[in-house]
Amino acid sequence: MSTGAVFLSYTSQDSAAALRLCEGLRGHGIEVWLDQSELRGGDAWDASIRGQIKGCALFVPLISANTQARDEGYFRLEWRLGVERSQLMADDHAFLLPVVVDDTPEVAARVPAAFRERQWTRLKGGEATPEFIARVQRLLAGEAVETRPSVPKVPVARAPKPKSQARTWIILASIAAATLVAMFGDRDDEERKPTKAPAPVAAESAPVASRKAIAVLPFENLSGRKEDAYLADGLQEEVLNALARLRDLTVISRTSVQEFRGNPENLKAIGERLNVGSVLEGSIRREGQTLRLTVQLVDARDDRHLLAANYDRDMGRLLDLQSAVARQVATALAATLSSFERGEFDRVGTNSGDAYDLYLRAVAAIRENSTEDAVRLTAARRLLTDALRLDPDYGDALALLAQVNVWSYFNSPQPEFAAAARQAFERALASDPKLPEALLARGLFAMYVSQDLPQAIVDLKTVVDVRPNLASAHSALAYALRRRGDFDGALPHFIRAWDLDPLNDRYSGGPITTYLGLRRYPEAIAQTELYLKRFPGSADPYFTRARIESFVQQNVAPLRAALHAHGDAVDPAYRTAVATEIARAEGRYLDAIRLLDSVPTDTPIDRKYRVGFLYYAAGDAANATRSFREAEKMLAAAIARGQARTDDPELLAVVQSMEGRHDEAIATIDRRIAGDPETRDATNGPELAFLRSIILVRAGRKEEGYAEVRRLLRVPFSTGANFFEDPEPAWLAVKDDPHYDVILRRPPRL
Repeated sequence: MSTGAVFLSYTSQDSAAALRLCEGLRGHGIEVWLDQSELRGGDAWDASIRGQIKGCALFVPLISANTQARDEGYFRLEWRLGVERSQLMADDHAFLLPVVVDDTPEVAARVPAAFRERQWTRLKGGEATPEFIARVQRLLAGEAVETRPSVPKVPVARAPKPKSQARTWIILASIAAATLVAMFGDRDDEERKPTKAPAPVAAESAPVASRKAIAVLPFENLSGRKEDAYLADGLQEEVLNALARLRDLTVISRTSVQEFRGNPENLKAIGERLNVGSVLEGSIRREGQTLRLTVQLVDARDDRHLLAANYDRDMGRLLDLQSAVARQVATALAATLSSFERGEFDRVGTNSGDAYDLYLRAVAAIRENSTEDAVRLTAARRLLTDALRLDPDYGDALALLAQVNVWSYFNSPQPEFAAAARQAFERALASDPKLPEALLARGLFAMYVSQDLPQAIVDLKTVVDVRPNLASAHSALAYALRRRGDFDGALPHFIRAWDLDPLNDRYSGGPITTYLGLRRYPEAIAQTELYLKRFPGSADPYFTRARIESFVQQNVAPLRAALHAHGDAVDPAYRTAVATEIARAEGRYLDAIRLLDSVPTDTPIDRKYRVGFLYYAAGDAANATRSFREAEKMLAAAIARGQARTDDPELLAVVQSMEGRHDEAIATIDRRIAGDPETRDATNGPELAFLRSIILVRAGRKEEGYAEVRRLLRVPFSTGANFFEDPEPAWLAVKDDPHYDVILRRPPRL
């Protein structure tokens, strides 16, 4: 059998494109195997296809909207056989050559993971370009495989944060309840106030939006009274939350619809931006003690009206309003309701109209963007407390009060906040043991206050099951699972959270940082592409992708190209920071120091730490020692004042090591690890172990240190790589040590 043929795998709906590509290749003397039988199947056909796949030189799967739409098909068997054969080949052997024949986005493609590890080609309609033909000829001639470059974070167009802050993305960010997520977004257990992160994960929502995917736009206040704005906001959120309880619907979270408040953009454009087929608009008008809520449901794909209704209520009888609206919307969308979901519509949280009014005011207070977190939380706490005086068993108010106190504790860990949070969710669960909002509060408490991850996971899994459209719960569960080391379990929840709240970039960090921690660089690059689609004006994805590509290629050219192409879109400090990264990567350490010194810093400890390593790498021992001593003095002062950041103890350990005080350094890093071991924190613990290996090697305990390096090759989040800014400075201490070569430059995919 020939060994120089190209095998084209396609679905029958793409036969025209496949034939066109076949003819283009054959026209240049390339042998192509193309099955054109209309009726596939049978033993003879199966044996023939298997033989061709086993004997071909290149396997070319054609990807399209047609393959997207097919859950089953012989082409999927061919794909599996092609992947299986590729797994028997050396990593640098070219065999898989994916081709997209239409506009199907790579990030959403339903393809085997092995396809994502190879460079893709877009050939509209199967038209073979001269470049593609030349590429095939080169590969058939034995050129090495063209792997996809890897990709890191998408920072904001600002100077990168220092090490202690940038690591936030790989810690344990989680969320507040549905009513809190827009304000607080994801929070990390040891959050270092991160810069905005990039895009998340594996696959985007389906290209063609379903009518059962809906966005509830902000309701307009037509009362003419600003003080009634809380009614419009509160009712919109209540309707949105009522719909979000339905498993048969996909409901976009509040944060992502906020930018369309009063926005004249047409509904079709909104639907395309949010990937929804339906849009619900609404307005409120209050006259005296009477409120009219007007809603209209529109099919955003063709601007067809599905529902228009008015709801008139006395101000004391608003309690079932959101359920009445949600029930009609669900009927209009032909949503299937379970018995539990029907019961949810019938449930009324309180019989006190005044208590409900105070609850709506508390929700509005939490959403207020013009005040600080502490002010918003205090206002919400006061309003909820007043509501509970009117109805002490108001479960929704108790659950929200518990969440408010959890986040108050997160911002300022005072025992009274912890006690108040526990009391509130325990009271809520005493009256309704299955109340999802109370279980969410208990799960968040377990994550951030009691540090009981198993309990947090149990509660959050329950919440996700009964609140399938609650992005905050998916994200919180994902971070909890990831911290426990269940990375593959975390990824679907990270992805789901961002799909439910696509314009909330707080959700973008979870997927991409997980892929990077697992060293799955093609998937991480796909996240930057998704981020760019959702935030087309951002320069961040270009720099993140460039850092990943530079790391994979061990060549700074991609980062330099990104700076040249997109440098004008970022501020001067950010440009300087990227130029510093390039100088360091090229070994121009003194140039890197001059660049750093040209811009001010609000984190002098990190600056001294970084500069110390640059002097060390440049061979200037005197200046390196001076910088390390200054960094140590500042670190010791911060620790003594009780103002140390979470990362400061490990920085102190590394500085002590660089000064030759090895016993002190080992003792310091061991104390830090004891407080954050890998067994309790699978995202931060491994990086601490990596730094400890360096400290051990420098202390002369080389066998122990190198054994740790070998172990960390198979441990996620262990390399200290940072794709959102300059890599870990301590790398420079071991950059020429061959024992660190693999983990620093080519760590294996996990």
